[in-house]
Order: sequence, then C-alpha cells, then structure tokens
Amino acid sequence: MLTMSNIYAHGFDRDQVAALEALGFTLRSEASVYAGSQLCRFIDFQIGPSLELIEVEDRQAYQDFVPAGMVPYSPGISLAAPGQPDVALAAYERQFFALEPYRLHVPYGESTGQRSPGWHYLNFAHPAVRDTFVWVTAYDEPGPPRPEPPDHANGIIGVVGLLFDLTPGDLACLARLVDAPLEDGVLTVGGVAVMGASAADEHPLGERGKTFPLRAVVLRAASLDAFVGAVGVRQMAFMGRPAALVETNPLAWDLLVVA
Repeated sequence: MLTMSNIYAHGFDRDQVAALEALGFTLRSEASVYAGSQLCRFIDFQIGPSLELIEVEDRQAYQDFVPAGMVPYSPGISLAAPGQPDVALAAYERQFFALEPYRLHVPYGESTGQRSPGWHYLNFAHPAVRDTFVWVTAYDEPGPPRPEPPDHANGIIGVVGLLFDLTPGDLACLARLVDAPLEDGVLTVGGVAVMGASAADEHPLGERGKTFPLRAVVLRAASLDAFVGAVGVRQMAFMGRPAALVETNPLAWDLLVVA
C-alpha cells in the first residue's frame, strides 16, 4: 500500500517562506540542499505528508539536473512503498513498464556507492499525472528518522487533500499506481483525498494563474480563527464548508485550509 511522503513545489524564496511563518506555520529547523541547486525547506504535520518548499538557487544547475519525465519546476508527489526496496519497487517496474520506469539511489548521509543504505527512487519517464512528477520511494532499514511534527500556532493538523485542475480521466493512471478506486472523481491515497478541480468549481480558487495543474493542497485545522483577517488570506467556501485560501506563487500549489 502506497502512502504520500512529501509534496513539493518550487518558487518558495525566503520572502514566501517568511509569509507562511507569519501565518503560524512552523518549519523544520534544518533546510537541506538537493541536486540541481535546490534549497528545500519542510513543513511537517501530525497527519499526512510533509510539504517541501523549494527554492532554486542556480537556474543552470537546475536545468542540468532535470531528470527524464520531469517538467522543469513542476510540483511533485513522493509515494512511499513499504518493504525491502528491491522487492517493493520491482512489482511497480513490471506493472508500469509502459511508463518507462527507472531507478535512482541516493545514500543516506555521506556514504557512497550503490550498496550503501539510502533512498531508492522509482521514477517514470512518462508521468503518471500530467505536468506533475510522481515517483515511488523505498527505504533501506534503518530508514532516516522523521522529525517530530510541531504544533503549528495556526492549528493546522495535516494534509487531507490535493486539488488538481484535471478531469477524473487524467487521474486514472495515478489510481492504478496507488491501487485505489476512483469514485466520483476522487481517489484516496493513505488518507489524502485526490480530486479534480470540479470540487471547487462553484467557488474558483486562486486569482493568480497557475503554471501546473496541481492547484491546491488541502489542510485540516482545528479552526479557521488564525486565518480570519490575516494578510494574504482569502475567505471562501469549499465543498459547502468555510475555508481559507493562502495563495503562494504561479509555480506552486496554494494552501486551502478547512476546519
């Protein structure tokens, strides 16, 4: 059973990150640098995947890094597979050979070599979701410890949904990958509801145009009190319920908070 580990997006410079902190989000104490000169900052939650906020520090280094199947600067979703990496990933390689899967291995820490313990990534040269980089990750044991999630001052509990500007048919391949039914245009991945944008058609989302179809990450909060009257937040309704929309940047998903 696949679960969501991380959801990432680009365009989060220091000012954007500071704006999220001002809204009561607590970021992981340490940022990390990934291939392609990508500075990665994280927001962890009590439930659901972490958010990975990426700032590209060197555009040429990033362009040289972009792997097969990744549209430059597109958002991405890491799906975590349980079990021993070779066994866990082999079944997906066989079943989804038409997507041209290929593996990458990144050792933990400063160790090197293909046999060093680390992350094992199964990427796809043909994306499972249009303009979204979706890959499967398996971990050598003992895996890296996940940071203790903080209590966010704004009462956010975790990620409960993803909202795409896509049709249900566009999500059919992802449904097969995660082996979940697509019911009324919605599929559930480890407690996260993945849905097409029709769920919010009555009340359009961000006024800024989006480069990619992953329009919003839906967050659950204990209440919306921290977002009422806050700078950069728009009150709206989502699926008949009060919600608060935090717009980010054209490359990234917005944050849609529900209580």
